[in-house]
Amino acid sequence: MQLKHTRLSLLISGIFMAAGTGALAQTTDVGTVTVQGNAGTPQATGLIQQEESPKARSSVNRDYMEKQSPTGNPYQMINLLPGVNSYDQDGSGLFGGNIRVRGFNSDQLGFTINGAPVNDSGSFAVYPQEYTDAENLCDIFVTQGSTDTEAPHVGATGGNIGMTMCAPEDKQRIRVTNAFGSNNLWKRFVRFDSGKLFDDRFKFFISYSKTTADKFKGAGGAEKQHIDFGSKLDLGQGSFIDADFMYNKAINNNYRSLTKAQIAQFGTGYDFGTRVPVHQPGVNGTAQNDTNYGPNAGINNGNKDLYYAYNINPFENWLATVNGHFQFSPTASVDVSPYFWYGFGTGGNQLQTLTEGNAGNLLGGGVRDINGDGDTRDTVFVYEGSRTRTFRPGITLKYNQQIDNHKLMVGYWYERARHQQTGQFSTVDNNGNISDMWQDNPALWLRNQDGSVVQYRDTMTISTGKSAFLQDSISLMNDKLNVQVGARYSTIDRDFTNNPSQSAGGFYTLKKSYSELLPSVGVRFQLDQAQSVFANAAKNFKAPGNFSYFGLLSGGSFVNGVYTGGTLRNVPVEKETSWNYDLGYRYNTDKWTFSSSLFYIDYKNRIAQSYDPNTATRIDTNVGDSTSKGMELESGYALSRSLSLYGSLSYIKSKMKDNLRYDASTSLPVSGKEFPDTPNWLSGVALQYQRDGWYVFGQAKYTGRRYTTLVNDDNLGGYTVFNAGAGATFPSTSWLKSPTIRLNVFNLFDKQYLNLSSSSGSQFTYNANTIGNSAGSAPSLYIGAPRTFTVTLTADF
Repeated sequence: MQLKHTRLSLLISGIFMAAGTGALAQTTDVGTVTVQGNAGTPQATGLIQQEESPKARSSVNRDYMEKQSPTGNPYQMINLLPGVNSYDQDGSGLFGGNIRVRGFNSDQLGFTINGAPVNDSGSFAVYPQEYTDAENLCDIFVTQGSTDTEAPHVGATGGNIGMTMCAPEDKQRIRVTNAFGSNNLWKRFVRFDSGKLFDDRFKFFISYSKTTADKFKGAGGAEKQHIDFGSKLDLGQGSFIDADFMYNKAINNNYRSLTKAQIAQFGTGYDFGTRVPVHQPGVNGTAQNDTNYGPNAGINNGNKDLYYAYNINPFENWLATVNGHFQFSPTASVDVSPYFWYGFGTGGNQLQTLTEGNAGNLLGGGVRDINGDGDTRDTVFVYEGSRTRTFRPGITLKYNQQIDNHKLMVGYWYERARHQQTGQFSTVDNNGNISDMWQDNPALWLRNQDGSVVQYRDTMTISTGKSAFLQDSISLMNDKLNVQVGARYSTIDRDFTNNPSQSAGGFYTLKKSYSELLPSVGVRFQLDQAQSVFANAAKNFKAPGNFSYFGLLSGGSFVNGVYTGGTLRNVPVEKETSWNYDLGYRYNTDKWTFSSSLFYIDYKNRIAQSYDPNTATRIDTNVGDSTSKGMELESGYALSRSLSLYGSLSYIKSKMKDNLRYDASTSLPVSGKEFPDTPNWLSGVALQYQRDGWYVFGQAKYTGRRYTTLVNDDNLGGYTVFNAGAGATFPSTSWLKSPTIRLNVFNLFDKQYLNLSSSSGSQFTYNANTIGNSAGSAPSLYIGAPRTFTVTLTADF
């Protein structure tokens, strides 16, 4: 590893050593200051807390989030934490991104909001821009590697990430925020807090925001509307009910991913084009093709003119959660937490072609006349979105009992997700207008000769998830020793239906069940008032995503528009499992908070694509085992009552154990190679000065070199991104309270860098260069966002 790639990592290491000596030294009082939040403590940055869990855990709180850009998403908020490798597509947080923790991808991590799971119920994918308004988030935590015993997940082999909304304020207020910034970014936010009502037993808040921004390259942008509601009912004697609701509606234009060759040829600004694809004038009795029409040259074959307005992601979702805590006695309580998730939208590259036809050997008798020229001979440009609608109710029940030195928790989680995935087609006109962008009006969908809807796909997945869990936290030796023993038995039942469609003409159903007993044990020992050590071992598992059930029928044929015959293959994928082991040390004083861990992960049945000799195709399957090992360091240090320092440092070495079958004669040399997109080194640093109602901070995140293919024959170099911010709160008046202005700058020095476009482990490029019969494929990359800024004005009334 070259020295220039690890300078920041070495700097962070120096910070830990300097803090270790400085923590024991006398600090100097720099004068009278106005203490705000945790000012003057190691937690002042909001990036580190004094954790007592017997497992690796990190978090950020409101002190940190309220100083960041109000358009930021959860990935950005936790980017500096140890083990976290994340990127955002444009710096604003509105267009999404990806995250890996200890090399585990987002679809291998469990995500919750107020305890309710928000991973996609089919594929376990995560869409961070769709969940919350940053102004209403109070805490985001990461358990690196070990999923919590009570966590409602069946798709988490690599730990979990949880978000918690802020409670309503005790006093009535109206908060108004306006933010503007680069690329015409504009956010308007208003929140009303009721204050305490009904003999101080009830309070609520409701907020609304609208955010718009342009892309930093290419045409298009994002528009997001969001509503949050939160309430708290105090039932007395320690019992309460929290009820929250989040609604989100957004339309984003996609950024175009590029290969290194495209970047070299066209530059980093290369994106989707603005030339509208048009229809060839219809001529009755003549077979015509829009793709061959002169004005459309190059539009739909991967060249620069691929139209930006047909690369969009319209999505609408809402989440309702209730957390009821009922205290029956000082030592016994019950928690009842129902939730309901709804999601609907489309996505992808929606410019497609359909060929008309009325032959009996096509599904539904073939597609009806689309362009209205009186024949069914043409190939016509149409709009097709990958449409998804999800209804997802669930509930978690927990009973808590204190018996002497034992804290017992026993509970049950249940949910039933109804996940419909279709792909209807609708028309577009010569001005780029889409007749049904949301694909939610059946009257506008294109039809086959027999009246059936023309669809690229038509599936339904009903997923029933269940977990029974038990945990005992035992306090020994006057609470110096804590032993936490837990287990959960988790299952998911998949009931899958494939209806005839363009991509899978036959009807079939499948039912699969996956289950696993997941034990865990954690030990924390308090060496003295400041020092503690911990050890943890936990088993995790992930069921295969529902895409593994697609396209399993083959070998049949169409007779009079109906698919007959064919062979239904078995689902080629089994569950993934992992054992995660942690050994850690923590040090906490008034000036210094330090946490460290060594970890080892034994990963079984990794899912990726491999060659199936029975069908002579490549499919998702379990291709082997792997291991990861490394360390994570995290430190917060109060240099003075006003000056605070935070640092994190992570090292990971991953290793895949088995080669990958490509075809009957070629095996790709994957054994001994590292996971793609898993840098050996990650490090972060934040320095904050806060005094008398104002603050300023600087941040830096180093991401080391990482491979982009499974055989490690291509890589991306390491890079460091610097961010900065400042803010000030001014004196209140009789009607204007706490007026605040803040500035945030992302990528301060306009660093150019690349990120791998790969949303799951099964979608990595095998090899960039030719190996045997595998010709190689260039990995797709996202251009790192350039320098952007946001100015935010906030006041209470």
